[in-house]
Amino acid sequence: MPKTIFRKPRRRVERVFIHCSASDNPKHDNIATMRRWHLARGFSDIGYHFFIHKNGKISKGRNIEKIPAAQRGNNSGTIAICLHGLQKEKFTNLQFKAIKAICSDINNAYFKNVSFHGHKEVAAKACPVFDYKKVLNLDRFGSLGLDSTIVLGVENSSENEFQRINYGDQGDKVRELQKLLSIKADGDYGKKTLKAVKSFKRQHGLYNSGVITREVWELLKKPVLENVRTEDSSKLPELKTGSRGASVELLQELLFINVDGRFGENTARAVRNFKEKHGYYPSDLVQEHIWKLLFKVRRVPHYE
Repeated sequence: MPKTIFRKPRRRVERVFIHCSASDNPKHDNIATMRRWHLARGFSDIGYHFFIHKNGKISKGRNIEKIPAAQRGNNSGTIAICLHGLQKEKFTNLQFKAIKAICSDINNAYFKNVSFHGHKEVAAKACPVFDYKKVLNLDRFGSLGLDSTIVLGVENSSENEFQRINYGDQGDKVRELQKLLSIKADGDYGKKTLKAVKSFKRQHGLYNSGVITREVWELLKKPVLENVRTEDSSKLPELKTGSRGASVELLQELLFINVDGRFGENTARAVRNFKEKHGYYPSDLVQEHIWKLLFKVRRVPHYE
């Protein structure tokens, strides 16, 4: 895979959108042309964060800290990537290697808590014209290279599986930690591992120390896709922003909102509103008692 230029922005990101430039003209295979076109449309800058040339080179576009202007009505919380091209047979293998590389980097930076989509999913367009789902091996929830049959949780685990480790430790458990964090697995808990651990804990709302407790191990080993569907609330997983899968679809059905299996901004808002309406602190976390309440009120005729 080629090296990419992705650096995680400070702003919230939930989704990545893939586009094509609608031109195969070699004279248009550059950032300057894209920027000129977008400025002519009234944009403040090029709408995409990254542009992938026919030769596989990845160029920076809009500042990654800025919201893109690429998917009308769906720009907030996103990163936009465009590949130069219009006819699907003219996209190159070098471009596909580049899109795989940068999407993999983004996925790892967010510990798989982002989903990947084509522009056509939110607009009446054919963009991108190539089979981006096949290229990125996406499942129906937009998970990168994953099998949507992955199911819940860590079961029948020994205490050794959740061994407490910290900065300076060495050995197989450190190597396991590094693999889960998608960093070099050398078995040495040094500065790079500490940085990755702190980033992971911040993203999950934990104090960003270097200590790996049972709670952190469980989060690291938690599957990206939550595919449990049942009315037994004790068997349903805890969900929050970033969760994906059939369990999220069930939640969305119970909230009477659009069902896409992705716990994004709209689902988080609906959860907060539901919890506040019923006297709970309005966070986005869905735990067993919230599942129970959802099933209870869902059975009330004409509930809104």
